[in-house]
Amino acid sequence: MSDRAYPDIRADLLGRMPFGEAWSLQQKYRDDRAGGRLAEDVFLFLEHDSVFTLGLGGSEAHIISRRPPGGGEEVPVVRINRGGEVTYHGFGQLMLYAICDLRARERDVHAHCRRLEEVFLRYVGGLGFEARRRGAMPGLWVEGEKILALGVGARNWVTMHGVSFNVATDLRYFGMIHPCGEAGSRATSLERLLGRPVPLEEVAGALVPICSEVFEQKIVIAQDAGFRRSPAPLAEDKSA
Repeated sequence: MSDRAYPDIRADLLGRMPFGEAWSLQQKYRDDRAGGRLAEDVFLFLEHDSVFTLGLGGSEAHIISRRPPGGGEEVPVVRINRGGEVTYHGFGQLMLYAICDLRARERDVHAHCRRLEEVFLRYVGGLGFEARRRGAMPGLWVEGEKILALGVGARNWVTMHGVSFNVATDLRYFGMIHPCGEAGSRATSLERLLGRPVPLEEVAGALVPICSEVFEQKIVIAQDAGFRRSPAPLAEDKSA
């Protein structure tokens, strides 16, 4: 535990939110934090409708198909200001967007990323599973299958974006892409590992105190909109 006093973290549990709306909200918080209009860091916990996102240098060649396995509208593709290749966000996947001012810490984006991973390493470990890193590759794997993707952007040492954690995600969407540019990569989910349904609000609630421990900051829940369960976009089996 550091003896330094870091600012508090404001945590917003926002439930389901369109990607574009969440992106705009992140940018507002990032700009306010960088400009001194916001005195605390901000963690946003939420989930999205289906979307593929690409980092600034990412290649659309890693998108195999935009048509969902069960039919329906094409999955939109959005290029955003983070590093990395294509990844999927959608129903049953918990997003943690972290707007943090690293000027109050070590000014090290990689250390920030490792902290985000550490939160989920501890959470998954507490459930009896071993999550692993893969060298310098961002993310976490359980039994060789990816459960968490990570992508962070920073400007003036203030971060945005964060992690996507597969809780009850329809894993077939990952077959439509080369996740993070990795051909043949397989994904897993918490629901698959545990063999039972897992509410996103249960996971978010358990993560809050772990975030406080890892980031060494007090967390105050400022908004709790709740995660409203609704039918998954595909009704078929969720195995990859």
